[in-house]
Amino acid sequence: MLNYSTIQLKELAIHRVGNKQRAEKNFISESLYELNPEMEEALMHYFLKPIKKSQELFRFQHSSDLNYNEIYGYCKTVFEDPSRFYEQSTHMLYHLYNQSNHPNIKSGEVYMAYFSDLLIDDELVNAIGVFKSERKNTFLKVSTLGENLSIDAMDGINIDKLDKGCLIVNSNAADGFRVLSVDNNNYDALYWTHHFLNIDFVEDENFHTKLYLEMANEFSQEVIGENGDRREQVQFMADSVEYFTKNEVFNFDDFKEKVLPEKEELKKELDSFQEDFGLEDVNGFEISEPALKSAKRKIKNIIKLDTNIQIKLDFNNPETSAYFIEKGYDEVKGMHFYKVFFNEEKD
Repeated sequence: MLNYSTIQLKELAIHRVGNKQRAEKNFISESLYELNPEMEEALMHYFLKPIKKSQELFRFQHSSDLNYNEIYGYCKTVFEDPSRFYEQSTHMLYHLYNQSNHPNIKSGEVYMAYFSDLLIDDELVNAIGVFKSERKNTFLKVSTLGENLSIDAMDGINIDKLDKGCLIVNSNAADGFRVLSVDNNNYDALYWTHHFLNIDFVEDENFHTKLYLEMANEFSQEVIGENGDRREQVQFMADSVEYFTKNEVFNFDDFKEKVLPEKEELKKELDSFQEDFGLEDVNGFEISEPALKSAKRKIKNIIKLDTNIQIKLDFNNPETSAYFIEKGYDEVKGMHFYKVFFNEEKD
């Protein structure tokens, strides 16, 4: 959907934001930063590397009127008149400062960037980036001093570790634009995405794929797991993941038949879960492969036993747990057991 191969950094404003509660002052640069090719390359890496990994699209929102969302308004002004970029960058800084009213919120440099030629859906558009650096790292600088080498310790920013950032894309303006967000220093979950940006998910195929898998995972824990058979719980999730992996378009009725064959009561309970998640009208969407990969990493596929033994099941081959693992109860030992079939051990 987004292609960064042609994107260019056109303007950059660098300011510093303080913590309002600690009465720290802001620092506003009096003019835009003068870009040079070497620095531009480093900054593009710093800004865009984590943004490119973002899978979820957001949009600006407001409880009463979208135009009351401050960042939305500032960006809209710039997209309509790029000559006002510096002026609007100071407004963004003060808005960020006004949200910095918790002692844990860190001061730091704020970079407001104006980009051109971002490709979205075969259209070149402009974009605005807001990035904040909070953590400083110690770097060693080695230099020649006469006949010896000298080492100096310097504090600086690691361009591979962006603390917070967002990219506002000039697309779907009436629906709050399209926003990608990164928060790698999550000491206050609401500070960046809610108080500063006030964004919400765009309900696209990524969102629906993720939400349906979250629903399936919760169903496996609350319903399938009620009988205490962890193997069946993991098997249900393995079958769910297999459905999302093998199909391009999601169909809820087909999904139920594949993961709960001949289990009518459980299907009815899954219908209730679908309603609870607000997904009863969401069907027939394209399955998102990136969202599926992300969700698979979060789904537990390990059976943990109180005897300090763990059995790990493979989601890529969900039939293995059904064919090669049996659960039973040993009357003599008075304990449950799993019987695992195999041909040979592997290193």
